[in-house]
Amino acid sequence: MTELVGVSETIDANAAVEFENTALDILRSSHPPQALAVCGTFPPGLCPDAVARIIAATKLSNGTLVFVDAVKDIQHTLATGCVDVLKINSSELFTLASTHGPGDVAQAATDLARRFSIGVVAVTDGPSAAYLVDTKSLERYELRVPDLLKDLDYYLGKPTNNSGQLVLNPLGAGDTCSAVMLNSLIDGTTAVDAFALGLAAASASCLVLMPNCVFDLCAMQRILARIVITKL
Repeated sequence: MTELVGVSETIDANAAVEFENTALDILRSSHPPQALAVCGTFPPGLCPDAVARIIAATKLSNGTLVFVDAVKDIQHTLATGCVDVLKINSSELFTLASTHGPGDVAQAATDLARRFSIGVVAVTDGPSAAYLVDTKSLERYELRVPDLLKDLDYYLGKPTNNSGQLVLNPLGAGDTCSAVMLNSLIDGTTAVDAFALGLAAASASCLVLMPNCVFDLCAMQRILARIVITKL
């Protein structure tokens, strides 16, 4: 998405300092947030070290869940050892792992989780299999999403005119997956089930041509029922 819409204007040094101080004040308050999400690309002018300092402060926030869906300039944040969940795609995984894909996604995710002490690493790969590594439970899962185009009428809940070329809209699907997964985790859902919910929502959003990141809840539930989860 960033490649299409570009990045924001450069923020000045004073704004960057104010942002960091405000975030730290919130985390150190008597009512810290349930979760802190770091997503997308940092705006120019915001130092990766500043983000890392904010994330490191979650150690004192009494249970704030740190969720990361980013890859560029994120190494400092990962190095804090405070990231609970990292959700990325397979190409981003191999970028962070400094290896050339394709390769063993589950093993690469496991190695990355151990390297940075990440609680959960969830890896998407479009319509291909997704993987989740949970270092706390020492469990690894493969999640396979159904082929939407093979049974489109079922997932949409209505007959479609298949005379033309079938089109899916993947823009914003990754953001949808992250949002639903994070909210599910906050609600107490297990990591693998939260990831499955995120994948189902992301897939359902692909059925909506415009606007992005919008999905039908019934379509999501139909897709969720056909996601195959295999413990590795």
